[in-house]
Amino acid sequence: MTMDHAAPLLTAPAPAPATPAAPARRTTPERPSTPPVAATRLTPAIGAVVRAEDLPAGPERAAALRALVVEHHVVFVPGFGTDEAAFTELAHGFGTPSVHPLQRFTGRDRQAVTEILDGPDRPPAGFPWHTDLSWLEQPPRFGLLQALEIPAAGGDTLWTSQAAAYRALSPALRALCAGLTAVHGIDATLRRTVVDHHGPDLADRFEAAHPPVRHPLVRAHPDTGAPGLYVCPMYLRHVAELLPDESALLLSHLAAVATDPHHTVRWRWTAGDLALWDEACTLHRALVDHHPARRRMRRCTIEGDRPRPAPVP
Repeated sequence: MTMDHAAPLLTAPAPAPATPAAPARRTTPERPSTPPVAATRLTPAIGAVVRAEDLPAGPERAAALRALVVEHHVVFVPGFGTDEAAFTELAHGFGTPSVHPLQRFTGRDRQAVTEILDGPDRPPAGFPWHTDLSWLEQPPRFGLLQALEIPAAGGDTLWTSQAAAYRALSPALRALCAGLTAVHGIDATLRRTVVDHHGPDLADRFEAAHPPVRHPLVRAHPDTGAPGLYVCPMYLRHVAELLPDESALLLSHLAAVATDPHHTVRWRWTAGDLALWDEACTLHRALVDHHPARRRMRRCTIEGDRPRPAPVP
């Protein structure tokens, strides 16, 4: 006799009670970000141009320009104008404007925004390639220059990228330089300028009050950390870890690489132009071929931090 086995009865589980819908969260609309400012690159290594009419207003102007300066090393704004208040406001947007050490030392009006005047009776300084005040423990972070009066010809300014110069070195030389430090001090050109305007006694006391300092030969960029040479032909005296002849050979080569035309940009000024540059990764040089014609510029530098070394690659 056979027995039939009934299949088990399958029943669907009871539906779970419906979960009440969560109340919609109220969100605050995000403030739209400032659109990037269009910039025209001038060379593969350094330099860009921004139209004044494309710049945002208010505090966003300095923020937009600062970002472009970090990216391109030097930025030019034709048509910015010659207004001192606008220049000073922009400088404060970049940080704390710095007073030149010579002004502090002489007790003159301690103005962070100053003018440079060249004329028949006041020849241009003729400084060689340099970054401003590298002989300070904390050199400036940014530089700003506004064209007020420009000669019919001459008086251009050049900038060069020390980041591009570093990349042009062989890997072996990069590694060597990254482990070295260099001594920066007041040079004969600056001393001569102080003597001409204030006399040899004050020049002696000024130099004694600002002894040489040591900075890394390869500097980490303060914002990006990217390595770049920190070679200032005007103020750099010698490499601390090398013998004198070794130091002279190395610095001669590095200066040649740093000022190679492939790493430079040259700006022909028009009254109302503005230039802003990154002192941490550039050198600059103003030409003196316009003398005895008048050339008047407004300038300012922004306080910076002590240079820190880049890691050895």
